[in-house]
Amino acid sequence: MNPGLRYLRPMAGMASIALFFCMLQRTGPEAVLRNIRVLGWGVVALILLSGLRHILRALAWSYCVQTEGRRPLWFEFLGPRLVGEALSDLTPAGPLLGEPARVLAVSRLMPAQTAASSVVLENLIFGLGAVLFMLSGIVLAVIAVAGLRGFWWIGGSLVSCFLACLATVWWAVNRRLLLLGGMFDSLKRRGWRWALLERHEQSVRAVEQTVYDFFLKNRRTFLAVLAIEIATSFTGIGEAYLILKVTTAHSSLFAAYLVESASRAVQIAFSFVPLGLGVQEGAAAATLQAIGYAASDGISLALIRKIRSLFWAVIGLLFLARYSIFLPAAERSTT
Repeated sequence: MNPGLRYLRPMAGMASIALFFCMLQRTGPEAVLRNIRVLGWGVVALILLSGLRHILRALAWSYCVQTEGRRPLWFEFLGPRLVGEALSDLTPAGPLLGEPARVLAVSRLMPAQTAASSVVLENLIFGLGAVLFMLSGIVLAVIAVAGLRGFWWIGGSLVSCFLACLATVWWAVNRRLLLLGGMFDSLKRRGWRWALLERHEQSVRAVEQTVYDFFLKNRRTFLAVLAIEIATSFTGIGEAYLILKVTTAHSSLFAAYLVESASRAVQIAFSFVPLGLGVQEGAAAATLQAIGYAASDGISLALIRKIRSLFWAVIGLLFLARYSIFLPAAERSTT
């Protein structure tokens, strides 16, 4: 591993913590705590909304399973999903630990290769839905800030870039260009033969082929899963609207939409920062300040959201203890 990359994550984590305390000090912790107290029992509504998001993603995941036998029901994916979410949120490794944990947890229901391909598929479609949602948020912001004339230049360019990327991906899928398989072949031609890669090469190729088959043969299912993934963003809009309504008394769907778009972008870009500490607060504060709110409103919103994140993280850790996914198979069979 590159020595520079080895220290990148710890440094980024410390920077995010420093950013968090700097912003909290600048805006005043009293204002933030006051907003949290005002919400009161509204936290229960936030937990229910975020629970709906987990249910929707578990449902989407269940449709991504390609098996000739019995397909597990959606609620059987809820526990593994919460396990992966907890490990992604609470550890600096983020998805590098959370996603393999999802595969291991759901492997009790299906073969490991099927589990891995379903996780990859769900993440790819979720990522596409997130990009579409973020793009719509950018377009709305440009309309509001830059005016109609600026929108045609900036918004049109963004849409064109996105469509070009989508067309490239669609071309690669239809041509069945195995990107990871091609990478393995390129490494071999250069004489790089790593034991770890050679051990898992066939499994990775099989998973990649399964992903391509899904997109080519199950287009209706793909569109249904994409619609579900996009719907998860609207639970976040509901959370932001509720928090702003209670804590500021002048919320708007426009503000909630922009905050959720910024939050989703930060979540993807800084997935290795535990709970998005610092960066989520910064994104929410900057977004709300741009449309006339106080910075403390954005920090309060992000902090309140962490309460419900911690709640579901605890539930995920309880499922983790139940599955004991990190125990050797022989030990699990004897317990």
